[in-house]
Amino acid sequence: MISQFNNQIIKSTMQKTNLLFGFLCLILVGSNVLAMDVTVVNHLGGSGCPGGNSLTLFFNGGGQKHVAPGASATVSGNFAQMPGLGIQVNNWYWASVNLPVQRGNPQNPDNSGGQFTVDGNCRLNMAPAWYGKGVPTWKIAHVTAQRAGHGCRIVVSSNDYTSAVTPGCCAPPGIGGNTCRGPYGRTNNGKSWPPR
Repeated sequence: MISQFNNQIIKSTMQKTNLLFGFLCLILVGSNVLAMDVTVVNHLGGSGCPGGNSLTLFFNGGGQKHVAPGASATVSGNFAQMPGLGIQVNNWYWASVNLPVQRGNPQNPDNSGGQFTVDGNCRLNMAPAWYGKGVPTWKIAHVTAQRAGHGCRIVVSSNDYTSAVTPGCCAPPGIGGNTCRGPYGRTNNGKSWPPR
């Protein structure tokens, strides 16, 4: 009787230990998914606009990194859920909707913008930028992700709309010396706007 009772205690203790071990494994796996390194590679090449085709990365509640054409930057954080990682292409593009030329909210023209989530398997999801009406980054550039070591690599490369900047790289009023006059949608390379 005592032996049978001891066996039940041992069996119950082992089940609880296995359950605890499984729970700890889930925590460890989950924490690896939450915190990851993401390297963003800028393959946009040069631009006819001053400072153009550089990237600005927005991450971790206010962090920013600048990535020049041909360069890369690594950021760490939880990018599996929104807001994920913001990726902006620094060129003057017409806004995603027909707006007057203005510096106010929403600004027109503006940089591109987009929020990107990347999970532990390096699957990429895209959503509009959380601020402004800039054209989505994935419409003026190719954005892809793949596994790289223990993290992920996001590559931003040119498409047919990367160079579809405003005429003469004109800007909103009060920014630089070349203020846009319009009309909305006319681009430096003649591509129709907005991108489809």
